Amino acid sequence: LTNRAQRQAKVPLMITFDGEWGLAMRLRGMPVFPRNMVLGCIRDNKLLYEYGREVARQCRQIGVQVNFAPVADVNINPENPVINTRSFGEDPIQVADKVIAYASGLESGGVLSGDTDVDSHKALPVLPFTRERLDSVELYPFKEAIRAGLGGMMVGHLQVPVIEPIGGLPSSLSRNVVYDLLTDELAFKGLIFTDALAMKGVAGNGNVSLQALKAGNDMVLSPRNLKEEIPAVLEAIEKGELTREDIESKCRKVLTYKYVLGLKKKSYV
Repeated sequence: LTNRAQRQAKVPLMITFDGEWGLAMRLRGMPVFPRNMVLGCIRDNKLLYEYGREVARQCRQIGVQVNFAPVADVNINPENPVINTRSFGEDPIQVADKVIAYASGLESGGVLSGDTDVDSHKALPVLPFTRERLDSVELYPFKEAIRAGLGGMMVGHLQVPVIEPIGGLPSSLSRNVVYDLLTDELAFKGLIFTDALAMKGVAGNGNVSLQALKAGNDMVLSPRNLKEEIPAVLEAIEKGELTREDIESKCRKVLTYKYVLGLKKKSYV
């Protein structure tokens, strides 16, 4: 599949994969690794680094350059049905260390990591916390990952009233979150992906791709209806709602990452 996609593309494709616990998360008959909750018990972070390198090696073998992993959430809420075993644990400092070890292993193996945030397949979760609490718990592993120079971030569909007061506006579409907090305040210079725009936590919004680009994301992930989404973006450029410079700088950023990931020519496996 990845070979066929590359053959059809004019410009080499950056192929992304959601494999938090390796290829077995999505493909049958692959080596099976434990979930993050088990890995969180490992004291020696060098092992997590080696694990990241091995996952990267396997990704490269199937023609994948980006793995949307690891989940950098802190598992503090026992009622959370989704994060659960996908988190490295409940201590923000430990979680940050494990995230950096795994993600550094991925990146040294030539695969971009995209730390992801809480999930919202069914609805829009609300994080009703103060800014102090967010800084010390939820945002802590992300800040440490940025400090460690990791290259990718994925913004989840959550509502965080203390940062984005507009009710029902997910963080993935919020300029306050993506641009003001992540790019400006936390000084993240890497590639910013939205989580899947077909998820129920965000899908109710109109022209989600346009909103996501205006919020400061570089790449939009699987919006439902491309036939409507692309014309909406083009129209916004015509109207000056989105500047050409904005789109060009996102494009250059994506091309730079492709180059760094070895895609100056097509990657066949």
